[in-house]
Amino acid sequence: MDRNGIKLLASRSINKLGDVLYDYGNSSWIASLGFLGQKMLGIYQIAELLVSIILNPFGGALADRFKRRQILLWTDGLCSLMCLSLVFISSDRFMLYGLIAANVFLAISSSFSSPAYRAYVPEVVGKKNLVTYNSHLETIVQVIKVSSPIIGFLVYHNLGIRLTLLIDSLTFLASFLFLLFIKKEDKLANQYNKNNLNFTNVLIDIKAGLVYIIAEKEIFFLLIMAALVNLFLAMLTYLLPFSPKIFNESTAYATILSLSALGAIIGAFFSKMFPNTMTSLLWILGLSGIGIVVMATSPLTGLPLAFSYSGAVIYNLFETIFNIHFFSQVQERVSNEYMGRVFSTIYTLAILFMPLGPLAMTLLKNSISSISFIVIGLGVFLLAIAGLIYSQFRLK
Repeated sequence: MDRNGIKLLASRSINKLGDVLYDYGNSSWIASLGFLGQKMLGIYQIAELLVSIILNPFGGALADRFKRRQILLWTDGLCSLMCLSLVFISSDRFMLYGLIAANVFLAISSSFSSPAYRAYVPEVVGKKNLVTYNSHLETIVQVIKVSSPIIGFLVYHNLGIRLTLLIDSLTFLASFLFLLFIKKEDKLANQYNKNNLNFTNVLIDIKAGLVYIIAEKEIFFLLIMAALVNLFLAMLTYLLPFSPKIFNESTAYATILSLSALGAIIGAFFSKMFPNTMTSLLWILGLSGIGIVVMATSPLTGLPLAFSYSGAVIYNLFETIFNIHFFSQVQERVSNEYMGRVFSTIYTLAILFMPLGPLAMTLLKNSISSISFIVIGLGVFLLAIAGLIYSQFRLK
């Protein structure tokens, strides 16, 4: 990976760290306001979700119309200024409204920057280095996730909300500067006449992106697989907080989260050893499902909890490898002119399918049990096997 790739990696890593500090600090501060804070925190999170659902398709279309680095520079720069402006608000009441407004703004920014970033990666690192780049990024992201509760706690509780926001502003600025110093010619995915940029033409672009996705069987197959996997993983995410009850161990949830992070870091490290092919991708997905099934062993058989905990490591190890190769497959297979729209579709489908998992778990009787790990794990495994069969006979 050359210097430009390292600069892009540094930019994204710092950006992720800033996001973690921002979310932890803001959520903690709003939650500390009592009943009003509880109400506003719900608004804070719902507003972010709605903005993402509505604007993701437009973000992808614009990422295919404009130079992607310019989109990333604008979003980082504006987010830095937004966080900096909040530092100077002295009233707690206005700070509350300011944080909600800023979160909506950052959600809007993310709707444009996320597809632009994923589409920009192949331009900078080249398609041969995609797995290496994505594995390095995932390793750093997982380390940030592991350390973020401690970092967030230390920064927020020692410095307060305003200095936390100042640090957030500086992280966006650092991300901006790393992008600025990338020495590579920016490309336009499509040579559009910018005078034709209007709402109708953007909708036409979105439609053209959907037509492209459906026409390209392998891309369409990858998106359907990702959406269905997200459904099962949303069910697992709902189930995990009930781990202390299922395993009859008060520290079970915290232990699973810690071991999950360890598995993810190991998976990111070893991901480069797996071939970046469709068959390999689907076998990796199946193995992640086996890991979820293993999590049910201790409550059902009376074996030590270490057996179930090992399942969390196995699942997250292979799930991380799957994610790295999934994004690498998409970046490798999709035409540059449609890259932004494909990634915005992936993000939108993920958000739309996410509520269905908790809904299914809520409606099913006795869903809070070790059997649910088996059902979810087998669901992922059988989905992978079905995908393998389909890919062998229909995608050849």
